Amino acid sequence: MPRRSVLVDPAFPSRLKELREQRGFSLRRLGQQVHCSHGFLWDLESGKKQPSVAVAVLLDAALGGNAELSAMVREMSADSGGQNTARDFHDSPNGLGLEFAPDWRQGIALAVDLWQEDVQRREMLRAVGFSATAFMAPAMRWLVSPMDEHPTGDGDRLIGEPDIETVKRITATYRTLDNQFGGGHVRESIVRFLQGEVAAMLHGRYDANTGRALLSAAAEATQLAGWASYDIGMNGLAQRYMIQALRLAYGAGDRALGAEILAAMSHQAAYLRASTHAVDLARAAGRVAAEAGIKAIEAESAVLEAQGHASGGDEAACAKALDRAERTFDKADRTSAPQWIGYFDESYLAAKFGHCFATLGRGDLAQRFAERSLDMDGRHYARGKQFNLALLATAHAQAGDLEQASAVGMQAVDAAEGLDSMRARDYLGELSDRLAKHVGLPAVQAFAERARPVLTAV
Repeated sequence: MPRRSVLVDPAFPSRLKELREQRGFSLRRLGQQVHCSHGFLWDLESGKKQPSVAVAVLLDAALGGNAELSAMVREMSADSGGQNTARDFHDSPNGLGLEFAPDWRQGIALAVDLWQEDVQRREMLRAVGFSATAFMAPAMRWLVSPMDEHPTGDGDRLIGEPDIETVKRITATYRTLDNQFGGGHVRESIVRFLQGEVAAMLHGRYDANTGRALLSAAAEATQLAGWASYDIGMNGLAQRYMIQALRLAYGAGDRALGAEILAAMSHQAAYLRASTHAVDLARAAGRVAAEAGIKAIEAESAVLEAQGHASGGDEAACAKALDRAERTFDKADRTSAPQWIGYFDESYLAAKFGHCFATLGRGDLAQRFAERSLDMDGRHYARGKQFNLALLATAHAQAGDLEQASAVGMQAVDAAEGLDSMRARDYLGELSDRLAKHVGLPAVQAFAERARPVLTAV
């Protein structure tokens, strides 16, 4: 594989800043448009980091650059004397990890390639772009293709139940840390675990039953790496982990986990305001969950569908999906649900209801559900508690109670301080932007001063 480098016109940082300011975009707003963190964009404008061609194209589209920015970026082969060379789509950082492999062996190969490239070329992969459309082909493949695979390995190392239990326990530990401290504290560790330990197991010797269990455990760990990447704003890379996690779960024949991964895809799509795709992915997750007989995931899928409708401004469709979510949740036997969906309880459901109403601008309704969402385990789910506090503060602001919005916002800032989570900072940023025009009020001014160090942390 030829080594790659990126050549960037020295004028790129200043021109990017100039175009952004001409459009009146903050770094945060531009980041939402191109699905990159505002910290990464700040590094581009200061010349500390270089964009990929794909990121430059996205910036041109968002800023009306008339292809000016992308013309200032060239991807070169370091092994070709500076001359451009053709590369296979799947070898390039932009295409890496987006394919849903036609068979389980290729699926393992693609997943391992992604893990290795993440460890070896992380800085290059940070800038790969997100496109909700890329989720649709894998989702369709899951829905229409028969699960007739029997994964067996013929490597030297014999893999057994203790190996699989090790993967599950380590993944569970990282999941706990992710919930408590944010994705930035666990992402690199879980990726190195996948690349260093899980890859070796997948290349070992095992029968079909062990193979299915191993692929399922690998899928769960891969999904967590994707979730942690999503949490810190590496959305394009997160998408690739989600797709490969889905492929591994497919090879394992694990319908429940497949439904959960499709739900996670919907979650990310809705967060990035790809409402139509969020709805479609949630419906796919609900169908798979129904086939697996897991009511808890079916209810989660319904509420995520509602969130997609809310993101698209369809209040009637949102209400119908919320009603279905509530009715399905009431029927769920969560004692028999998979361990990894332990977060899905009454508080989580209330938070999702609140997010839907806040997205629709119904602060009065959002406030009621946001208050209920705080009846939760705030120690083990510290990030979720911070999200819910920011939601409640936003609901108060929408309802016109700026004093209470600022007071609860201060609690959300306190809760964010121990988290390495771009989503946590984004929720605070949105609240800060909403309150900014009232900064003359003492309570709002106090919140703004308290929030500033957290919002500017990179």
